[in-house]
Amino acid sequence: MGVREYFQYALSGDYLNPILQGVRLINNQYEAIAANNIACDTLCLFSEVLGLELHIISGELRFRVPQTGEILKTHKEEIFGRLAAESAFQQSEQARLTAESTLRSLVTQLLNSGMSLEEVA
Repeated sequence: MGVREYFQYALSGDYLNPILQGVRLINNQYEAIAANNIACDTLCLFSEVLGLELHIISGELRFRVPQTGEILKTHKEEIFGRLAAESAFQQSEQARLTAESTLRSLVTQLLNSGMSLEEVA
């Protein structure tokens, strides 16, 4: 099919040993991508196509940017991060609306007490 790289990952380890394997198309033949064992529970393969390292960290497949060392977020982490940001925004917006309402009420009370608009300002 001409796929430049192909990776396999078997979380349980029942089908693959090691649990992460990859092949790369070289001269029209697929050759195994050498794995690096970084630590006892960390396995790493480099994807030339993605420019990322594929890591098995504590049994979980993760992608790492080699230039920065950043571990990319999983789909679940991305969703939770987005939900947390939206919740923080909603709380901030609610606080702003509450402050505006309180200020309007205070201005109305001061104007009703006989103060001029210039005095309130």
